[in-house]
Amino acid sequence: MRSLPANLARRSLLDHPAGFRVFRGTGLFDRIGGEPAIGRLVDLLYAGIENDELLRPLFPRDLAGGKSIQRLFFAEWLDGPCRYSEQAHAGLRHTHDGVPVTAALAGRWLGHFRRALDGAIAAESDRATIYAQVHSLAKALVSEQVAPARPAGQKHSGPTPVAWCGIGARSVARARDLAHRGDVTGLGAALADAPDLVLASYAAAIMQAAALAGRAEIVRLLLDRGVGPDHPFHLPVRVTGAAFERVIFVTPLCAARMKRRPAVETLLLAAGASEDVFTAAFLGDLTSLERMLAADPGLARAPDPAVDVLHITPVEHAVAGGQAAALRLILRHVEHQGHVRALRGAAAQGSLAMTELLLAHGADATRIGVGRWVLHPELAPLLAGRGARIDSAGSWIRASCTGNQGRKDDPEYVRALLRHGARATDRGAGYATALHHAARAGFLRTIEVLIEHGADPGARDARGRTPLDWLAQAAPSVPRAAVRNLIAPG
Repeated sequence: MRSLPANLARRSLLDHPAGFRVFRGTGLFDRIGGEPAIGRLVDLLYAGIENDELLRPLFPRDLAGGKSIQRLFFAEWLDGPCRYSEQAHAGLRHTHDGVPVTAALAGRWLGHFRRALDGAIAAESDRATIYAQVHSLAKALVSEQVAPARPAGQKHSGPTPVAWCGIGARSVARARDLAHRGDVTGLGAALADAPDLVLASYAAAIMQAAALAGRAEIVRLLLDRGVGPDHPFHLPVRVTGAAFERVIFVTPLCAARMKRRPAVETLLLAAGASEDVFTAAFLGDLTSLERMLAADPGLARAPDPAVDVLHITPVEHAVAGGQAAALRLILRHVEHQGHVRALRGAAAQGSLAMTELLLAHGADATRIGVGRWVLHPELAPLLAGRGARIDSAGSWIRASCTGNQGRKDDPEYVRALLRHGARATDRGAGYATALHHAARAGFLRTIEVLIEHGADPGARDARGRTPLDWLAQAAPSVPRAAVRNLIAPG
């Protein structure tokens, strides 16, 4: 793996000198046995976790989903297909933000992993190579130390704890809010109470809040406290769209330029902030982009070190920024590849130009998945003609038939999904149908569409419950009588 230019190396937020993609191009995945070996490895790892009284509470109640994504992760990390990068919503560091990882817990996980390796990988040399890298990553993800015991009734003294989860997360949230509001005095006091807030990953979040809001005085305070001007942080999903949730990291300089904050930009440049290919791609800075790619064409394919294990390149940054001209320029230096996440993002934006560019460069429409592209009069036939369709796994149900995340009754979206491969009889989590979910959400028009397309009012979920049983658990605002009349008239 080639070394990163200095301005890209500064984007890394997790100290792992050996690199996150150390196995790329080594042939390791095929040598150890491909998907079957990865499947055995993950099954054995989770069998150990299942019976570990200290580790098990850190994992979801249902381990099946976790095992599925872990198979994708280890396959990609060990030089296999890049399926994990197509769908994961965060890099390795941020995936573990909400988990209190102590050195002791990391050690227990490593013990299970070593035993899984012994049972899944034949060659001792391969096992040793893999374990060395996993050991380094696990130790780098340690986020919490065990606090020393205090006598009963004794109040906490010393610095306020800082973390991305638990009580320590309150310090980060408060500091970001103070930075956004431009409260210099308040943030100064917060930094004095919790000195760890100036560590790279926390400081990056605080600096971004200040840069986006144009709080030059806060940026100056952070720079004076030794915070680097180049540490990136992911943009909110409301800016990038769901296709790029927590994977598009921008530097403070990029954030300032995006929001046109000249005072902040001037401060950052004076502090030595760097230009880089991801910033140029996201902002559509064609002059800088042309100069960088002329000097080093390989930058067009460079993975962003800010998201560690995920393969997020300038292609994804150009699409997330809505920069068709930048995308065209970058693709001149990129071999034909799947570009599934980029295609998903372009389609979500309704960008015919970027979608066509990506398809012309090998983007795989067959894996684009669920999205509102099914409603677009030009994108829907274009993508369907390249093999895009909604599969019967049931993920479309969660995206269209539940009231989660503020979703509303959207019958036309459901009709379009059904036109492109979804079936009213499909089942999602808990073996529940779309009609189960729509009944509980009170989506009257969606219920009508589903029944028109053959949904079974008597279908039972994994616990034997019908859609009417789910209706009994609905929120008080759901029109129960109207739902009941649609599902069981008369």
